[in-house]
Amino acid sequence: MIIDVHRHLVAKDTVQGHYIRGAQKSFVMMYNKSHKTNVSPRDFTDNVIRPLIDPHADNIVEEMDAAGVDKTVIFAVDYGLLFGEAPIGAFDQNKLYSEAAKRHENRLIPFIAIDPRRKGAVKHCEQAYHEWGMKGFKLHAGVGYMPDDPCCYWVYEKAAEWGIPIMAHTGGSPNSVPPLRWECSRPAYFATAAARFPEVKFIFAHCGDFAWWQEAVQAAAWLPNVYVDLSLWQKPYVKWPKARFYQWLRDIIDIAGADKIMFATDAPYPNLMCPLKEWVKAFTDPQTDFRFTKEEMDMILGGTAMKVLGLEG
Repeated sequence: MIIDVHRHLVAKDTVQGHYIRGAQKSFVMMYNKSHKTNVSPRDFTDNVIRPLIDPHADNIVEEMDAAGVDKTVIFAVDYGLLFGEAPIGAFDQNKLYSEAAKRHENRLIPFIAIDPRRKGAVKHCEQAYHEWGMKGFKLHAGVGYMPDDPCCYWVYEKAAEWGIPIMAHTGGSPNSVPPLRWECSRPAYFATAAARFPEVKFIFAHCGDFAWWQEAVQAAAWLPNVYVDLSLWQKPYVKWPKARFYQWLRDIIDIAGADKIMFATDAPYPNLMCPLKEWVKAFTDPQTDFRFTKEEMDMILGGTAMKVLGLEG
């Protein structure tokens, strides 16, 4: 079983203009460095991103099939209170994701993206869980709140009540105006929240990213309810010497355990640097002298996710 625990749809009118204009500068920079090109932000949007528009996830499932991925967790990001509402608001975006999951039943697993400060959020999340069948929460504290602030407690309490996990963005963020607050996305702050709510499973997205991966792994090693996903680590996999990447992977397994680590992409953008099929192969057929057991790789590719998502048995 191979499960990608972190992916986004590309759909029109779901991202605010302020975010697009700022973030594309970061994404274009990374794209050009990876491909040794000089694509302009406009060309990047028109020729690279627009062809990825896939609101029903039909192309996603086709890509999954080609790469041997069995299931994928999908969710939006609630940026509305920071950047202003997108034409399709946060609540309707969650509905869009739930409908895509129903269209591809048993392949896609939808999470609820929510800013806990949002008016009407509790009622909306109750509907999304009970009526739409959404299976987890997605939080991006970089929009302006601290993960251990009491404003978040109702999300953690609902996650505990419903027995569903929380995907927490940890690490950096792309350029934006107004800026996303990097300090709110430090793994250490989510670790405090996880310690306060030990009955809730927290997934630290991006394993804390380049700057804070050690914090994320330390939290996973210390706290039974903290896990990490490997989304965004395609870039170091591609750019670093393979021995360096696999040394890092060996280290985090030795520190936290393969049962705390999950395969993930954060597609679509990282897949432009490292196609899904190649990223899967990095774990199914690692080209390295470092030793990994089949049991370790099976846990990372899907076993850990099955446990966290309640898919076992």
